[in-house]
Amino acid sequence: MNLKHISAALTAAALLLTSAPMLHASAEAAPEFTRTAALVASSGYNTNVMRDGSESSVYTFAPGGTLTITASAPISGISVKFDKKSALWHAAANGTQLDCGQNGFLHDYADVSALNASSVVLTFDAYVSVGEIRIFGAGDLPADVQVWEPAYEKADIALFSTHNDDEHLFFLGLIPDAVARGKKMQVVYFCHHNGEPIRLHEQLNALWEVGLRHYPAIGRFPDQYSETYQWAMNNLNNAGISYDSIVAYQVEMLRRFKPDVVVGHDVNGEYGHGQHRVNAATLQKAVALSGDPAQYPQSAAQYGAWDVPKTYLHLWAKNPLVMNYDTPLDYFGGRTAYQVSLAGYAKHNSQQYTWFTRWAKGNSWAPFTKATQISTYSPLKYGLYRSTVGPDSGINDMFEHITAQQIKGDPDGDSSITAADAQLVLEAYAKTTAQLPSGLSDVQSSAADIDGDGAVTSADAQLILAYYTVNTIAGGHADWAELTL
Repeated sequence: MNLKHISAALTAAALLLTSAPMLHASAEAAPEFTRTAALVASSGYNTNVMRDGSESSVYTFAPGGTLTITASAPISGISVKFDKKSALWHAAANGTQLDCGQNGFLHDYADVSALNASSVVLTFDAYVSVGEIRIFGAGDLPADVQVWEPAYEKADIALFSTHNDDEHLFFLGLIPDAVARGKKMQVVYFCHHNGEPIRLHEQLNALWEVGLRHYPAIGRFPDQYSETYQWAMNNLNNAGISYDSIVAYQVEMLRRFKPDVVVGHDVNGEYGHGQHRVNAATLQKAVALSGDPAQYPQSAAQYGAWDVPKTYLHLWAKNPLVMNYDTPLDYFGGRTAYQVSLAGYAKHNSQQYTWFTRWAKGNSWAPFTKATQISTYSPLKYGLYRSTVGPDSGINDMFEHITAQQIKGDPDGDSSITAADAQLVLEAYAKTTAQLPSGLSDVQSSAADIDGDGAVTSADAQLILAYYTVNTIAGGHADWAELTL
């Protein structure tokens, strides 16, 4: 493609950048109709339990049950928090139906703007209970509205947490640190908490609070208290769960997410919890087997074998590594990873009475301000249990010897350069001009800084869109150097 054509493409890209609705720098806050909308269920019962602010009070729909939502203006989005389990559901208006719930998210969100209607009928395919529902018009959603993405197909790092608060306690700081660095963090749970439905909501609320946007893998095993490894295994065996089936699950998760780095529990279960010990022991076994397709061939056939490059265990004495979770992070507006994790743990309302709260936060008369003040079971201390890429050098970086895969011009990390990347850059620039955090991690910022001037600006967004226009839309073959001429 000659320079004349490239110049024309750049001009077209610049016009698109300034005119295309999808590339707005900012939008007004979405109006919320939750309190004012009329909610009429086909069963005829009082629907206000779905908007009383409590996830524990639920409204149950039979298969085919409907909920008609009527607002004062067109409805663009509907957030639904299901109780215990979700179901397929549909949103319809003016003869058009949108299918929702295909991902099985407990906290689901549907963009229904295509219906262009102020009255929308929801239909549920199975018996299902709804704890909370929120209704919005067009615009930017509030920060606490969860719009989950599916779990990663390829993760940079996977945390194998036993219970759904351990990730904010014994692994305190790990998730926000990884998110702020632009790493694809996948959380994999050992236990489910189906017997305590409120904890299922707390789980997702807390993960969203610490910056996770890709849905976790929910464990297959019941939460059962125990103080030794054998006690925990006896409990699991009595529930019909074998050691081999646990290892099979761990191997499947490793192969499914293909993480470069895996993080697991202390082999002694931190304070001695038997399920922590079982989780750690079976993970140790799994990382030794997951690279061999002859082991557990069913998951190997589905996902392929995967030999994990680096595996860290909490408090592992050999090859020690000490994390730093007390440095302010631009991604989180200057809060530290420690502070962000505490905010996540605070979403676990049902667990605030436990000794863990004092362990993580200190006493009310002498509160902690840093993660380094946590002495026992320090969340900062890990050890490199296994590596296929050589030993650590002592720089305390779990990703040492792991090559970053972020592509230039691909700040959203989906392995393709599209208009969505330009939009992300333009929105980040709008935030910085308003003296707000850009919302980009260091890795994302590096991928977004196309002209190499050390800043993420609208010029970078224009170049990304020009690259997309030339190479994808027009079918050309221009590199970055040509576009920056």
